Order: sequence, then C-alpha cells, then structure tokens
Amino acid sequence: MEAEEIKKAVRQNDNDSRRRLFEAYYKKTYAVAYNILRSRENAEDITQDAFIKAFQNIHQLHDETKFGAWLAVITSNLARNFLKREKRIDYTDREMIYNGASEADYTEESALRSLEVERVRKAIKNLPPDHYQVVVLQYYYDLRVEEIAKLLKLSPGTVKSRLYRARQKLAGELELKDGSACLNDKGGEGEQ
Repeated sequence: MEAEEIKKAVRQNDNDSRRRLFEAYYKKTYAVAYNILRSRENAEDITQDAFIKAFQNIHQLHDETKFGAWLAVITSNLARNFLKREKRIDYTDREMIYNGASEADYTEESALRSLEVERVRKAIKNLPPDHYQVVVLQYYYDLRVEEIAKLLKLSPGTVKSRLYRARQKLAGELELKDGSACLNDKGGEGEQ
C-alpha cells in the first residue's frame, strides 16, 4: 500500500479499509508474532488480537503512515505479555524477511547472501525482548529513534541505549572485530 492509501484507509476505518489494511499488513504482523512466540497457533491468535486492538484504538495513531510500525508495537507487546503469562520466551526468525526470488534466481552469490542473512537472523533471535523490539522497529520498519521512543513511550536515550546494547550483543554474537556493530546506526533515514 502506498502512503496515501494507508492514510485514507486509517482515516476511514470502515470494513473495506480494515480489510485492505489487514491484507497489506498480515504477513509482517504474523512474522512479528511468530518470531516471538514460535507457535503458529499462538501467532495467529496474537495477530488477530493485534488487528482488533489496532482498529479499536486507531484514533490514537497520530501519523497514519506509521500504521505498520504501530501495529508491530501492538503485536510485539501482546506477544510479550502472552509469554509472561506462559512464563517462557522463545524466539525464531524463519519468517522475518520475505524473499520473493524463485529457485531459478538462486545463484552462488544469493546462496552466500542467504547464509549471511541466516547468521544475522540467528543472532537477532537471541536478543532480549526489549532489544529485539527496538531492532525490529529501526531496521525492519526504518523508524528513527524519536519515532520508536514515541511508539514505545520511552525516552530517546533509552531507545538509543537499547539499540547500542543490541548492536554490541550482535557484534559479539557475530564475532565482529573491535566490537563494531553488524547493523549500522543509521536506521530510520539516518537520524537518531
């Protein structure tokens, strides 16, 4: 969906608009829930709950173009609360990045790239929930620190601190030299 379509759908918030938003964001929302819960049934339930909660509280969304990121925050919070109730945390990363390439496009270069992506995914799945959440919002949804802070109701300093610690943990996990982070700190249009 284009930004103008998203704005219009969020403002209208009728059944047709909700259906279009649901179809546009279902896969990403499900992936966020599944990456935290690692259970298909629970991820489906949380995804449904996240959409219901989002549509009920859509009037609280101030920037309609950030609907996807806002929905990801709702989803990850619902999933984390579910895990707290279950008293277990389990991450997976199988559906984090969608790749539309066909088998015919699969070359040695793409194989090497896939191995590196898989390595980074495994490192990301080992992050604590609060670090995982800010990494997803900055690098997958391309949000700036201030936007993440506003969505999570945290100070920008707390977000920066979590991102820093997440990058340090990822650097250690991926055995990068001199503690350099595997993810640059330029997510969200390079502003922090």
